[in-house]
Amino acid sequence: MEQSQVDLTNCDKEPIHILGEVQSHGFLVAIDVSTGLINYVSENIAGFIKEDPQTLLGKNLEFLGDALDLNIPGSKFLFNQLSNTGFGNKGIESLNPYYVELAGKPSNIILAAAEDDLIIEFEILIKDEFESQKVIGSSISKILTGTTLESILHNAAKEIKAIINYDRVMVYQFGDEGHGKVVAEEKEPGLIPFLNLHYPASDIPKQARELYKINLTRIIADVNAILVQEFEILEILYELFSN
Repeated sequence: MEQSQVDLTNCDKEPIHILGEVQSHGFLVAIDVSTGLINYVSENIAGFIKEDPQTLLGKNLEFLGDALDLNIPGSKFLFNQLSNTGFGNKGIESLNPYYVELAGKPSNIILAAAEDDLIIEFEILIKDEFESQKVIGSSISKILTGTTLESILHNAAKEIKAIINYDRVMVYQFGDEGHGKVVAEEKEPGLIPFLNLHYPASDIPKQARELYKINLTRIIADVNAILVQEFEILEILYELFSN
């Protein structure tokens, strides 16, 4: 996808919801909900299969499972369940995260319905899943010790920072017109505080705000990582008929 120059005057036109790239710590497969066949794959799936990634395009989930050599029997149950309930059923997101073993490594499958496609993301787990659940449970208890909305939001920023170890965590409140205010913050010492600062609607443009409604969690694992391109079936058909 061709990248254009983005600045403060046109950032509201940046197509952040259709970048055609994924972060490198996981890989992505998109299934056409009407056919059940693979529409897109990210090119870094090549590190997990023996075949050329483009051979997956137009194939079904059974072919994908065999190509990836998913070693947990539950993966076949998941794929069968997806086939039976319908790939476009947004209720499938209740299955997240779905544990599998990928290339001998504990991994999660994350499902998301997106218009005409079912997005299936694979992420290798770094931390012990049980330990993570204990940490999250403890943090929720601490968050709920607040007796006012302000104290609950402050606790939330503090506990989330402790979990994800970011330099700064902010709770941002949007106004009716898209403008916003930082209503809670937890940061590293030495950073300039943003608490109680107000920002115009253009700071977080409309397409970004709409994306938050669809994808409730958006995390950048490494801001310096090289993004991975996606292959799509239309690109392959174009190459076939143009040669």
